[in-house]
Amino acid sequence: MIGLQDCNNFYVSCERVFNPKLEGKPVIVLSNNDGAVVSRSNEAKSLGVPMGIPYFQIKLLAEMENIHVYSSNYTLYGDISGRVLSTVKDIVPDVEAYSIDEQFLDFKGMKHRDLFQLGLEIKNKVKQHTGIPTCMGIAKTKTLAKVANHIAKKSLTHGGIYVLEHKKLIETFLSLTPVGDLWGIGRQYVKKLGSFGVRTAFDLYKCKESFVRQQMTVVGQRLWHELHGTPCLPIEQTSKPKQNICTSRSFSALQTDLYALKEAVANHASACAEKLRGESSVANYVQVFINTNPHRSEDDQYANSHTWTLPVASNDSRDLVRFAFLALQKIFKIGYKYQKCGVIVSGLVPENARQLTLFESTSIRQEGPTPLDRMQDTRAMEVMDVLNKRYGSGVVKLGATMSTTQTEGWKMQRSLLSPRYTTKFSDIPVARCS
Repeated sequence: MIGLQDCNNFYVSCERVFNPKLEGKPVIVLSNNDGAVVSRSNEAKSLGVPMGIPYFQIKLLAEMENIHVYSSNYTLYGDISGRVLSTVKDIVPDVEAYSIDEQFLDFKGMKHRDLFQLGLEIKNKVKQHTGIPTCMGIAKTKTLAKVANHIAKKSLTHGGIYVLEHKKLIETFLSLTPVGDLWGIGRQYVKKLGSFGVRTAFDLYKCKESFVRQQMTVVGQRLWHELHGTPCLPIEQTSKPKQNICTSRSFSALQTDLYALKEAVANHASACAEKLRGESSVANYVQVFINTNPHRSEDDQYANSHTWTLPVASNDSRDLVRFAFLALQKIFKIGYKYQKCGVIVSGLVPENARQLTLFESTSIRQEGPTPLDRMQDTRAMEVMDVLNKRYGSGVVKLGATMSTTQTEGWKMQRSLLSPRYTTKFSDIPVARCS
């Protein structure tokens, strides 16, 4: 059996852990640049705040109804997500971190346990250790666990835990589930299946396997088997090696200045390099892209990208920033109002499998580091990562990433940001007893 644990209204719940006054009150969390609603408390949902709506459209409602509004605090959310995962692993060793607020649990080898009681134990332990409320669906496959989790979330009589095991119950709930709500079914498949009269999950369940294979390829065939209780999607405890890493942000204000874009690109390239080092990988290609705002019809529109091949695969921040600048200079044009830029590093290979150039021993001496220099450079990056991890992100960084008064306008707007309670010493809550 497989369980899917879902943290309820995760971003809002994280804010409530350190601010209990928010309990029972409407709370919403906004996306980057305080753009749209990405998390809502049940009280905010009751007031009619839809998911994904731009904040400016409900700002008046938020003021009238005293809705508490927060910017996304991903540092806090990521740390608490790790604590939730650690707590779950203390009880169930085989866990897949599916997303920041969802985990698949493999109950193999726990047949002697009452799964409902085990789910309750996990739910209560997570609440005790982290303060985060959760719910859990349990079934024979990942797909059915998703359906069971939806029942657990909506039901008021099962304590946030639902075990979906008996065939009659499975068929009943599948008949109540729109096919578009199934895991892996997108809008195009909903449209295609609808043309054959397949509108609910039960309709798909009743289809012949050969029909599903013909219309939805082997991916749909796996889904069909999962609906019938045959596991086809195993628990993945280790994440697959990444094919590429992308770091990008929309600007808080439109940018026309090359230096502002260079600073943003330098920050994105440095972030990519840090992620590469964290995974012991190096990149062969650096791509930079920029674009204007396509929704501003009054502005001239422009979007472009350029990919630069590195002479030697690297995860050194200085290398990636240097080649990212070269790529940016290829595509930057004066006179446009840029809304967004980003950096993608690709061609990733393990650091210990880095392919050196044939003539590195001679040409590199003139244009770049010698092997001894490379060892020193690697050590410098390691020291920088250690210092940033110990004393806080950005304590040591490249000069190219530092802001001036003229360039800081590109930075993300987070005017309603809560403190980083668990990752910054100065933000740790203080309790005083009198």
